[in-house]
Amino acid sequence: MISGWNLYQTRVKCKRPFAIATGTQDECSALLVELKTADGLSGWGEGVPLPYLTGETLTGCQAVLEQLFLPALLGEDPRGLEGLRRKLNRLAVNQPAARCALDLALIDLSSRLHNMPCWALLGGSNQPVATNYSIGLTSPEDAAQQARSLVEQDFTCIKLKIGQDPDFDLDRCRAVRGAIGPEIGLRVDANEGWTFLQAKRFLSRAESLDLQLIEQPLVRSDFEGLKRLRAFSSTPICADESLRGVQEARRLAEMQAVDVFNIKLMKCGGILEARDIVAIARAHGIDLMIGGMVGESSIAVAAATAVASTWNFEYADLDADLLLRANFSDGGALHQPVGYRYLSEQPGWPVGQMHAESITLLASC
Repeated sequence: MISGWNLYQTRVKCKRPFAIATGTQDECSALLVELKTADGLSGWGEGVPLPYLTGETLTGCQAVLEQLFLPALLGEDPRGLEGLRRKLNRLAVNQPAARCALDLALIDLSSRLHNMPCWALLGGSNQPVATNYSIGLTSPEDAAQQARSLVEQDFTCIKLKIGQDPDFDLDRCRAVRGAIGPEIGLRVDANEGWTFLQAKRFLSRAESLDLQLIEQPLVRSDFEGLKRLRAFSSTPICADESLRGVQEARRLAEMQAVDVFNIKLMKCGGILEARDIVAIARAHGIDLMIGGMVGESSIAVAAATAVASTWNFEYADLDADLLLRANFSDGGALHQPVGYRYLSEQPGWPVGQMHAESITLLASC
């Protein structure tokens, strides 16, 4: 039974300011949850609230966890995952990053109680997952230089942030493709940056670049526009900001609006919610991408790795912790060989040793 909890704030810095169409991040704060049992076991979860993506602020997420969710888990059996999911959903509407933190902590604690790895608890086989590495908004010359360096490190896929002026974005893409050659995968992400006509203009001129996909070219509410782009272009269209949870997944699937779903655990509320979106995608022939957000660290990326491996995702963006100068702990998904993520055979998430300078205790019970 859950007998206590701790709530921490984490602070991590990016290796370099990371710019996308909606803003730039350098220092990131998140929340870390520890669920405890009387027998001395702990389960760890990470929540990264971002107003533009999860609809939460750090302060609001902390309040929901401290005042509603965490007290409601005292005395509960962490292995009753589905029942606890329903209980938390009744306490507050949405709050996906807060729910994700608890979802991951409950799965972590359950795996330790069962003495089995989290990926095994989910039914996976822990296959290594090939990941891209992301390059933020920058000049074509700098983007090309970064891409060339990543290929020299043995990354086999680049994800390039775009979503400003379509012509300038095309220059970025051409520079990167020229730097990495035709064999390296190239994906682009516009983060809602364009109108339909701008997106159409870009796609019509980018056919020769052999893009694996284009992520969220239009504002998140424009499902019809995504569908029209999909009919127009041979480049696969991927939904990210348009896809928060099961409701959006069903609508996008029924409309046949996109080719790929980008599932982010913080955006949908954790692994149990992600599993439901996976089922919808597979039933409608939609490919899957696992994503992350800048600021996610050891636990969140490990959990996303387990999801992608368990359900055989076609695409993976598992570089969030690699974009940081240092994580809040020395754990996390393994990254060897370069460009692949996988987990160990140990029970629970690979939390590792915490770095005291990166975490602050906010509340406990």
